[in-house]
Order: sequence, then C-alpha cells, then structure tokens
Amino acid sequence: MEGLNYMIRKAKTNGWIKGFGTQTNRGEDMEITQLLYADDCLVFCEAKVEQIRHLRAILTIFEAISGLHVNWSKSFLYPVNQVTDLQFLASAYHKTQEIWNDVLERCEKKLTRWKSQYLSLGGRLTLINSVLDALPTYLMSLLPIPKDIEKKINKVRREFLWHENKDKKGYNLVEWQIVTLSKQHGGMGIKDLRLHNQSLLQKWLWRFCKEDRSLWRKDIAQKYGLLNQWTTNEVNTTYGCSVWKTIRRMWNECRENLSIMVGDGTNTFLLGRSLDWAL
Repeated sequence: MEGLNYMIRKAKTNGWIKGFGTQTNRGEDMEITQLLYADDCLVFCEAKVEQIRHLRAILTIFEAISGLHVNWSKSFLYPVNQVTDLQFLASAYHKTQEIWNDVLERCEKKLTRWKSQYLSLGGRLTLINSVLDALPTYLMSLLPIPKDIEKKINKVRREFLWHENKDKKGYNLVEWQIVTLSKQHGGMGIKDLRLHNQSLLQKWLWRFCKEDRSLWRKDIAQKYGLLNQWTTNEVNTTYGCSVWKTIRRMWNECRENLSIMVGDGTNTFLLGRSLDWAL
C-alpha cells in the first residue's frame, strides 16, 4: 500500500488529481487526497473526467507492478454535493439534544427488557457497568454531555439499581455520589458520567501530544495554529468547529497531570536548553 500511497501523492504534486482542502483561520489550506487502511483505500478528487482517468490509470499500473488485484466490482464512486454553511451546521448540530436522545432511548429500551427478569443486585450492577455505561461512551468521547441528559441517564441507572423490576417507587439505599465512587473508596464502581466525559475529551489532548505524525493532528494544527509543541492556540473566535474549541479549553487541567522527562532536547526548552516531554 505504500507504493500506491506514493503514486497518489505524486499525482497530487503534478496536479493530475486534486483532493479536498481544510481551510484555516490563517488563510492556509491543507489538501487531503487519500486515506489508506489495511485493505481499503479512500481517494478524494474533483468530479472531472480527467482526474477520474488519472485515478484509473494509477490503479491499473499499481495492479501490474505489485501483482495485487483491485476488485473493481467492489469499487464505488461517491459524489459529494456542495453544501452551503457546512461549518455552521457542523458546529451547531452537536449542541442540539437530538443526537443524545437516541442514547437515552436505547438506555430505556434496555431497561424495559431487563425489568422482565429477576436479577440480583450484583447482576444489575454488572449490567449497568457493562451496558448502560457503554452506550453514551462514543458520543462522550467527542462531545460534552448536556446536564439534563446526564440527569436522565443517572435516573435510569439509579432506578434500575435500587428498584429492580418494581413499578412502584422505592428507596435509594445509598447516595448516588457514593455509588459512583470506586470500590477502593467505598463505592460500587459505577462511572460518574461527568468525570468520564471529561477524561475522554482530555484524552484527545494527550493524543495530540503523542501522535505528532497522525493526519487528524496535522489537520487540527494547520487549522488553529500551534501555541507550542503540545497544543494549539486557544479558539476564542466563532470560526471553526466548536468540538475542538471545547476540548482545547481543558488544556490547563490536562497539563497539570502531565510530566516532563529529560530527553534529547527536541521539544521542550528549560533554562535555554531543550528537553523532551514524556507523556
């Protein structure tokens, strides 16, 4: 796949194909033409006959040179229509509760199914930790969870834990703040959604420091500019996607949990000499 990657990059350099550009608030563009996976390839180009022919020629030559077979029956062309105000839609959509309502509905459906079963307290605790806590994890890894959604999911978990399959209102034997503590601290090990959400979002800051060669990191750095080797400039304007704006605001808190290790002096400076920062 490295040979195919080089051929596509060479075609982009020669102007034979043109990918899509990510605009920045500094007026600079970063062009992306291909994304390669283990046995799949996603190529971006303009809807022009000349570029499609060049792409077909690249794949044909790659077949002949490498001996690998391109499965044309499973190859597709996906036209992308022009959408106006795309950045506004991307930054505003996640603020609505529509995408979170689906998670809440799935939690309630799981609860309805489990209510027909007689489960012990340990069984209910296991289902909460393995299923109910996992349902919102994907969205929480990208977006801050709204407070009302957090309260509703906590209500679903709390009622299932203490009220079993009873329709009548019962009693909560332990305060929820204690239930969400770890077992080592006297709790039951159920995740605190707010802390879990913050840790998942801050993990992107940690990955930004570690994955300096990844495509998503280069795109974010190109879009907002680098404050230093570890993070971007603060996003204070209305320009751009508010997903990274929310994550970037957590940098000061995340930085308090990072440590510096003396290295070969390529990234961090101290008293006029540079040091590596190990995360």
